[in-house]
Amino acid sequence: MNDFNIKDLENKEYNTIIIGSGAAGLNCALHLALEGIDASKIAIITEKLGGGTSFNAGSDKQTYYKLAIYGDQADSPYEMAKDLCAGGAMHGDIALIEATNSLTEFFHLVQLGVPFPYDKYGGFVGYKTDNDPKQRATSIGPFTSQKMGDCLLKAVKEKNIKIFDKHYAIKILVDDTSGQSEAIGVIFLKFDDLSVEKNVENFLSSLRIFKARNIIIATGGPAILYRNSVYPRSQKGTTSLAIEAGCKLQNLTESQFGLASVKFRWNVSGSYQQVIPRYYSLDAINNEIEFLEGIFPTFTELSKSIFLKGYQWPFNANLIESYGSSLIDLAVFHETVTLNRRVFLDYTKNPKGFNLEELHPIAKEYLTKSNALADTPIERLRNLNEQAIKVYMEHDIDITTEPLEIALCNQHLNGGISCDLWWESTTVKHLFAIGEINGSHGIHRPGGAALNAGQVGGLRVSQKIADSEYKYQIIESERFQKILKLELLNMRENLKTLIENAPSENKLTLSVLLDQIQNRMSKYATIFRPLKDLQSEIDKIQIQLNNIIRSIVLNTQKEIIDFYRVRDALFTQFFFLKAILNYHLLNGRSRGAYLILREELNDSLSEMYIIPPSHLRDYKFIHNNLDLSSKIQTLQWKNDQLLIEWEDVREIPSEFGWFENVWKNFMTGKYCE
Repeated sequence: MNDFNIKDLENKEYNTIIIGSGAAGLNCALHLALEGIDASKIAIITEKLGGGTSFNAGSDKQTYYKLAIYGDQADSPYEMAKDLCAGGAMHGDIALIEATNSLTEFFHLVQLGVPFPYDKYGGFVGYKTDNDPKQRATSIGPFTSQKMGDCLLKAVKEKNIKIFDKHYAIKILVDDTSGQSEAIGVIFLKFDDLSVEKNVENFLSSLRIFKARNIIIATGGPAILYRNSVYPRSQKGTTSLAIEAGCKLQNLTESQFGLASVKFRWNVSGSYQQVIPRYYSLDAINNEIEFLEGIFPTFTELSKSIFLKGYQWPFNANLIESYGSSLIDLAVFHETVTLNRRVFLDYTKNPKGFNLEELHPIAKEYLTKSNALADTPIERLRNLNEQAIKVYMEHDIDITTEPLEIALCNQHLNGGISCDLWWESTTVKHLFAIGEINGSHGIHRPGGAALNAGQVGGLRVSQKIADSEYKYQIIESERFQKILKLELLNMRENLKTLIENAPSENKLTLSVLLDQIQNRMSKYATIFRPLKDLQSEIDKIQIQLNNIIRSIVLNTQKEIIDFYRVRDALFTQFFFLKAILNYHLLNGRSRGAYLILREELNDSLSEMYIIPPSHLRDYKFIHNNLDLSSKIQTLQWKNDQLLIEWEDVREIPSEFGWFENVWKNFMTGKYCE
C-alpha cells in the first residue's frame, strides 16, 4: 500500500476554511472578509448548502436574544452576563463576551436586511423569553434564523467567498510534532464522485484535501443521535470530528428538549401554547383522551401551565412541582413512550372545562392586551399570530381544521467543544468552534441565546485570525504531506476491510446500528436519566466501536458517507453516555433538562424522591443538596482513552478597563492575546 500517490488527489490551500454553512459559519466568513482577510483565502465547505438547522428550524416567533435597548429598561452587559450564567455551568467571561457583543451582531444583522421590528421612534421592541428576567428577546416571526441565513449568504456571495457544496468532512488533520496540537487541514468526501460499485480506489479518488492555517467547525449539534427530534432531517452533526482531533468537550450532559410537531418538525412554543389549545391522545381503539385533565386540580391551574409552556418551552426539572409547565412535557412523554399513544394539539376546540372567567390571570391579561381573546384556540391564534398558522399551511397541515401531532423532542445541545475567549479549542490550536457545536452554554439558557452566541462566535474568531499571526499561512509542506499520507494509508486499509465485508449473521446494516444508537439515547439520554444498566450499554458501545470496520455490510459504495455518519453517532454517543454515567457516580441531582433516576437514595446528601401528581407518580426522580452547577464537566479522548475531569466555573469579570490602557492595547493588537 506504500505506492499510494497523494499527488493524484485534489489538494487546495486556504488561510481559513469553515466546515458548515449555517448562520454561524456564514457570519464568520463574512466577518473574516470584513476584518481584512482576502476573500480568496477563505472557503466554506459544506455537506448541503441550506441544509442546516438555522435554515430549517423555527417556532411561532423564533427568538434572537440581545441586550435590552427599548424604552426605559435598565440593562448592561454585566447584567445580561449574569442572566446567561444563571442556569449554572457556564463560564462568566464567555457570558460577558456574548452579552457585550450582542448588540454589535444584532445591528450587523439589521444592516444586512434582517427586518427586526421597531416602533415609530426607531426603538427595537423586545419581549420576555424563557429564563429571561427582562425583555431582551426579539423576533421577525417563525423564520428568524432562516432570514438571517438568507441575508448572510447573500453577503457572502457578494464578497466572492468560495463555497464548496456536497463535501462531507471525515477527518481533521492534526500536527502534534511540536508538543502542541495544531489543526492543519481536513479530508473531505465529494458526494458526486462516489460510484455505486464498491471500489477502494474510487473511494480514494473521491477525497478532497484542504490545507488550512485555520479551521472552523460550524456543523451544528448531533441531530442524528435522536429518534424524536426537532432538528431538520437534513441536519446530522459531526461531533466526532472534534473528538478524534483531540478537542476537549464540555457539558455533554446538558441538552434541551421540548414539545414539537412530528410530521413537520417545528417547535410548538410561544403562541401555539398561549392560546390554550386542547391536548388529547388516541388509545389503541382511537378513543380521544384529554390526559391533562386528571393531572391538574382545576382548569385555572391547567390554563396557567399551558400558557406558561409558551415561553417556558424547554423541559425543566425545576418546573415539575407545584403544577409547573414542565408537568405537561412529562404527561406527553407518558402518553407517547410509556402508553404508546399518539398525542395531538387541537386548535378547533377548547380544553374540557374551559371558562373565560376561570382562565388564569396571567393568560387572560396577555390575551387581552394582545387583542386575542376569542371563543376557540384557532381564533385566538389567528388574532395573536397568524403567521403561526401559515407555517403549517405551507407544509400541508391545516391546523384550522385538523389536529397537530406532537411529541417531546430533542432540540439543542447546550454543551460541545470547550473553547477559550476567542472560540478556539482549548487543546488544539488553530481549530475553532462556533454555533451549536461550541459548548458555551450551561445547564439552561435564555431562549434565543444560541442564535446570539453563534453570531458573536463568528465575530470573535475573525478578530483573532485577522489581528494575530493566524493571518499568515505558515504550515510546513513536507510535514503536512507526511501527516496526510499516514492518514490516507490508514483510511485505505480500513475502507478495504469495510468494502470487502460479506453478509453474515454477525454483520450489521447501517440502519440496524443507527436504530440501536437511537434506542439507547431514548432510554438513557432524554429527559429521563436512569443509572440502571447504563454501564453495560456503554460496554456494548465500546465493543461496537472496536469492531465497526469488520461488522458493517455496505450495499453500495455510496453508503460510505452513511457509514461515517453512523460511526460519528456511535462515537459521540459513547461520550454522551460516559458523561451521564460520571454524573451519576458523583451523585448528581435532577437539573436542567433531565430527571435523575437511581434505585437507592444517598442519605448523606439528603436525597429524596420528588413525586409528580396523579398517574405520573411512578416517574419519581431524585433531588439532593449536592449542587454541581459551579463546575463544568470536561471530556477528552487522549491516547485511546477517555479522560473526564471537572473544572471550576470562571466568574464574570468585574474589573473593567481604563480607557487609555484599553486604547493602547487595541492599537497595538495586544487585546487579542
